[in-house]
Amino acid sequence: MRSVVLYRSVIAQEGEDQDVTSRLTSSKMDNATDETNTNGTADVSDSPEADQDTPESSGLPEPTLPPKPFEPVFTVKVTDAAKDGEVVKYSLKTAKIKSESEEYKVVRQYEDFEWLEHCLITQNDIGGIIVPPLPPKPSTTAQSAEARSKKQLGNKKRHGSDDEEGNDIKLVVGDEFEKDCRSLEKYLQLVVTHPILGQDESITKFLTVREAPTRAKLKKSIFSNLSKSLGEARKGGHKMVPKNMPDVNEFFQKERDTVNEVSLQMKEAKENYMKIVYGEQRVAVGLSHLSTALHLGGQLQEGADVVVNKLFTQFSEGLEDAKQGLEVMAVNDENTLGFSLDLYSRYLEAEKEMLYRRTCKMMEFEAATKAVEKAKPQKRQMAEAARDKAEKEFEDISKAAEKELKNFHHQRVLTFQDSLVRHADAKIKAARDTYALLTKCVTALKTLDTNFKPL
Repeated sequence: MRSVVLYRSVIAQEGEDQDVTSRLTSSKMDNATDETNTNGTADVSDSPEADQDTPESSGLPEPTLPPKPFEPVFTVKVTDAAKDGEVVKYSLKTAKIKSESEEYKVVRQYEDFEWLEHCLITQNDIGGIIVPPLPPKPSTTAQSAEARSKKQLGNKKRHGSDDEEGNDIKLVVGDEFEKDCRSLEKYLQLVVTHPILGQDESITKFLTVREAPTRAKLKKSIFSNLSKSLGEARKGGHKMVPKNMPDVNEFFQKERDTVNEVSLQMKEAKENYMKIVYGEQRVAVGLSHLSTALHLGGQLQEGADVVVNKLFTQFSEGLEDAKQGLEVMAVNDENTLGFSLDLYSRYLEAEKEMLYRRTCKMMEFEAATKAVEKAKPQKRQMAEAARDKAEKEFEDISKAAEKELKNFHHQRVLTFQDSLVRHADAKIKAARDTYALLTKCVTALKTLDTNFKPL
């Protein structure tokens, strides 16, 4: 068996994700100072000016330093996945950033991730937060594997193969646990690097406690879904706001219009890009079939057929090299740009969810304002208190959402920039390796001894 070496970059998300996140916060790190007390103000007790009038004694507000940027506590990797019956178990390796020797290894299944997401959403004020999207649950049944294979490779059957009953065996794509590992690892990295969610106790326990968290079954009844749908329809539709309901803030109005348009484009781009990847996989399967046919068709060993056998065998090896090159390109394409397109097609939906929550607060504030105008004198004070509360909640969520959106778009640009660079680099290296192998094959064909002695 020949040993073929190709650049197969099964792109992991480990170093790249944290580099992107660190670049987001590095520009802010220089503004922080170490000489602060627990209140975040400068310690001037030992300075010569300490005996003079302080801002507090002079009636002026006490100067404060900018808040220190959030620094993630953990780095996390999903190292492996194994199927246990109908359940897939994922191995997690976590390390504390400031203490590299302190590592934790735990095993989790998808339901644990769902429970983590539930805890993060219910235990934090997520009004102005774009909650990182949890990847869809991996399919483990034979029916789902067959449907996935049909989508990627079409309705083709394995040429020249049949089972014990003589039936053709359909092409089936293996379990994509490696892809699921990358998606779940990215999800955890987005959570631990988030300034709000990354400080939640639930994520700390999830990553460090060996036993899996005690999960309560999340019930989704038809009545709760119906109630939610009616509420969303009353407030303008899920994730969508009627065009006749302009936002009071031009920044959010523009963001609402943009995300509705970009999310559709992102989904379309992901679907079309994956069609290219699946096309590469199908061509690779076709080359494999042709290579096998040529190899089997050149098994004659007499006269001129000996030369035909050599030509077929050498050409078969060249097609096998081309097939491997296409497979490598398909894997790299999916793991670089395809991965980012899939992530942000779901992430933009999370942004729409956040904008929808803010719109609900805006409508509550408007309704509370109208209630004050219509309130009777004996109930006016209560109505004004409700209006003031709604106004404060709306202002708080708007302030948090504006900051979150700016960081989100910055992160998205950096992620796609990095994905495009890695995609191009993988393409170039795989093409060079494939070219070298095919050149070697062509040279072997040219120098093949085609002289023979007829019988």
